Amino acid sequence: MTAGLPSGPEAPGCPYCAVTLERAPTRDRRCPSCRQPIVVRRVDGRIVLLTAEAAPIVDWHLQREADERRWAAERARWLERAARAKAPAKQLARLSAAKLTGSVVDRSRALYLESTERAVRAARRNAEWFVIARIRRDEAATLYAEAGSPVPPPEEIVALHREGMLAELRSIAATTQFAELVGAGCCPACRSGDSTSVMIATELRTPRLPHEGCPKGICACEWWISTTAPRKPRRRRSAAPS
Repeated sequence: MTAGLPSGPEAPGCPYCAVTLERAPTRDRRCPSCRQPIVVRRVDGRIVLLTAEAAPIVDWHLQREADERRWAAERARWLERAARAKAPAKQLARLSAAKLTGSVVDRSRALYLESTERAVRAARRNAEWFVIARIRRDEAATLYAEAGSPVPPPEEIVALHREGMLAELRSIAATTQFAELVGAGCCPACRSGDSTSVMIATELRTPRLPHEGCPKGICACEWWISTTAPRKPRRRRSAAPS
């Protein structure tokens, strides 16, 4: 071995001719001895030197491992949400035990959405508006995060959130005919109506939530019970004739 070069298991070697390199390369380069192309990869925090022929195989395995980690996390999230939506236990168990693929993740997502629709239909039959409000707001937040939280949010996600807010109003209507808007305070649109009392019947016809133009995309404003009737605008006195 040439004097001054590293030795032992830490000494990097050319994957073609096995000559010891002075230091491990941090990017692709040619071997100074045999002039073959050395491909550099980082695996589990350490540098691995590969031949050009071996690199695609290693890349495939690394990508597969990354995909499986992502699929496992996504499947777990969708199945957890599906379980909260009372998805059939057999379907949950079958998908949980299935071999990890992108298709299994898609089926887990579909199970969550199907279970959500069933739960909403059942709650609507029983006039359980608070349940519908919780389900739809959670669904809108979930799909909004999945979409990358774009501003403005997709209209179909806005519609889900709005359905949840309307269900919240119907739940309040079982107690009183008035509701109070609780603004999130994140932007002028959300702050402007804070503490405003409204007639629920009027709000059901022309819903304002979620506020359009909120920088959060889907604002966190909500409705609370109010016992105070909306203030009527004060009429201006007409000028006396001269």
